[in-house]
Amino acid sequence: MTEPEQEYTSEDLLRLHDADGLSWRQIAEKTGQTWDQVRTQVRKLPAYKAKRKPPQVEVVGITAAEKPDVDAIYQRAVERWHQEAELEQRRRKQVIRFDDGPVAIVAVGDLHFGADGTDYPRAFREAEIIRDTPGMYAIMAGDAVDNFIMGRLIALNIHGHITVDEGWVLFTRWIEVIHEKLLLVVGGNHDNWTWALAGIDYIREKTAQHAPATIYDKDDARVTIQVGDVRWPGRIRHKWLGKSIYNATHGIERAARFDQDFVWGIGAHDHRCGVARGFKAAGRSCMAVMCGTYKRIDDYARQGGYPMANESTAIATVFDPESGSMTGFESLEFAAEFMSRVYEKEK
Repeated sequence: MTEPEQEYTSEDLLRLHDADGLSWRQIAEKTGQTWDQVRTQVRKLPAYKAKRKPPQVEVVGITAAEKPDVDAIYQRAVERWHQEAELEQRRRKQVIRFDDGPVAIVAVGDLHFGADGTDYPRAFREAEIIRDTPGMYAIMAGDAVDNFIMGRLIALNIHGHITVDEGWVLFTRWIEVIHEKLLLVVGGNHDNWTWALAGIDYIREKTAQHAPATIYDKDDARVTIQVGDVRWPGRIRHKWLGKSIYNATHGIERAARFDQDFVWGIGAHDHRCGVARGFKAAGRSCMAVMCGTYKRIDDYARQGGYPMANESTAIATVFDPESGSMTGFESLEFAAEFMSRVYEKEK
């Protein structure tokens, strides 16, 4: 209750605070003044000024002077190195074994599901040929989907009639057709845009879901094809370093001559042609395979003036253990007929 009839001096106000333990707001109520009026009077007193001291501060938290736990960081880095080194050793020891042959390995790439100009009937028909042909298997060398989700490429979806999500649905249908014959999948630049944007390796997830026994690598797969006792070390990438306007497989051949650790390579990406080309490296007979594209009508290529692609898409290589040879087929239908005749004779 306020007491307006009583006069309070500044000393009285300070005494109420110090001796009686009242807060400044309680004193204001008692004396019928505002909080600001009470504090203004008291601040003028020498006794109040004498006892006022600067506030003491205590900081509790992570300061700039703290040093990281160097030992913990080092141990974590060492553990990560051992994990990566072990994975790399496993990558270099991958083998696909067949007890006998011949065996046809078909390189398929640049499916570009989601594009309006992709030849979907051909893509699924050839998947069925691979599935139904005895001794014939497939390797997918990237760009399964158009996946235009990066930067300026997003605008290309405006003119398309198939969404990005629908492109992945089509790839799922394709892998369900061929999964029993699908040996290996490598990601391409279009597939890996999902990884670049969100850290999600979507093509890996689809492969794991529908073809769990299939070897997978996001970028660069090394695998040895073994038929009987004969071994052909191979390397599969979507895009290779090194280009030539005269030789579509220049990058593969260049790597084989420099690295000398594989005799059979698969590439894609260029959309120039489907081709199987024999060459020599370090005294060994080698085979370079470039996948043709199923994106047969390509506005981007037409605008850029790129060369017209040939008619080949899936390219087969027949590995024969008796002769130790690799033979390329730029016609999947002819390769399938050859393999069918081989195994018809053996029945």
